[in-house]
Amino acid sequence: MQRVILTTGGTGGHVFPALAVAANIQEKYPQCEILFLGGAGPEGDMVKRADITFKDLPAKGVMGGGLKRIFGSFWIFKALAYAIKEIVSFKPDAIIGFGGYAGFSPVLAGWMLGVPTAIHEQNSIPGISNRILGKVVKTVFASFEDTKGFFSPDKVDVVGNPVRKEIIDFASKAKERSILVFGGSQGAQAINDAIIEALPLLKMEDINMRHQTGKTDFERVKSEYKKASVNALAVSPFIYDMSAAYAEAQLVVCRSGASTVFEIAAAGKPAIFIPYPHATHDHQTGNAQHLEKIGAAIVIPQNELTGKKLAHQIMNLLRDEDALDKMGNQALKFARPEAASAIVSGLEVIIRMKKTGGLA
Repeated sequence: MQRVILTTGGTGGHVFPALAVAANIQEKYPQCEILFLGGAGPEGDMVKRADITFKDLPAKGVMGGGLKRIFGSFWIFKALAYAIKEIVSFKPDAIIGFGGYAGFSPVLAGWMLGVPTAIHEQNSIPGISNRILGKVVKTVFASFEDTKGFFSPDKVDVVGNPVRKEIIDFASKAKERSILVFGGSQGAQAINDAIIEALPLLKMEDINMRHQTGKTDFERVKSEYKKASVNALAVSPFIYDMSAAYAEAQLVVCRSGASTVFEIAAAGKPAIFIPYPHATHDHQTGNAQHLEKIGAAIVIPQNELTGKKLAHQIMNLLRDEDALDKMGNQALKFARPEAASAIVSGLEVIIRMKKTGGLA
């Protein structure tokens, strides 16, 4: 494996699995060059922090309408032309997309140019980009079983969702009565509001807080912590060292994007999930229910969320260490720490198929 293009766009939920696969490629093939094609969002900073070459594409989100909606958008042709230019110049052995609108054009362009292509679908309900690309790529790596038949069964390889190695490897005892709160890489105002409302009750229980607010809500939330006389130093717009943050927490309160769900499983943490109700096809509820069904998590729909309800749920769990232990053990059973390695092995197969004319 000499050169590989990884591509995705949007939030950390799309980017972190891609970075986990990049790390596995670099470990197995130290000489391999990796090019990351993404959108103009936060993914650029995340990829550059991992010391990987990043180039952004002109791309916009599309939901609903299928092929007609996508190819009726002017940006797709501009992004496709840019992707073709980069692929011809870089000459990758394979291209893999991790969902998101920005990852659509590079995978499609790779297929048009005869480069072995694959996608990874992280959610239980795939988005429109991956549903379309699933028809042309060699392999569809999936986090969850494709129970509704979105993809051709002979292409699907259920591997789980790749998780950053430092989260899998981190070993540290959780702090007493500690919770980690976050709403994805960009924060979640609904969760921030509920926690602010819950602060007086949580303070009475002397609960240690760690709270990632997102950039736009940081000053407001920090101010509310100060008003409630709760440690405002525990509040930050973004937590870069999530492995330590997971390790220190007895309980996690968060959204339920696929990356988050699999990270929590890998860290063996009990969770209270508050799915983002406007996620595409409500996939976060589906993701959260996988862990709820095995007793690893509790799900609170956002339309039922109040500060008081959240506080009582947190306090009840923290008072019952046996319940926390059982939930954490169930989460570990769901974890797929080998996901990144399995995807790299799958890429090796489609590269060999190209070289041998279809015989892997």
